[in-house]
Amino acid sequence: MNNKEDENKQLRSRVAALESKIDLLETEFVYLNQILVECGFPGGIATLKNTVEEVLNENAETSFESARYIENDDEDLV
Repeated sequence: MNNKEDENKQLRSRVAALESKIDLLETEFVYLNQILVECGFPGGIATLKNTVEEVLNENAETSFESARYIENDDEDLV
């Protein structure tokens, strides 16, 4: 075999390994989506993602408001 044939063989092997990983990830993705729907997230992963983003935004706003409140209290002491 020459170098080109070796390279082609390695590339085919790599492609096969990646295709296998994609199949596994697709299966896990479908399963995760399914159980999220069963747990009350009607859109599955999309609904979970939106919910988490909302919670993080609310926490960020709450943290910001808390920080402003503490900062205002500190200014009153001066």
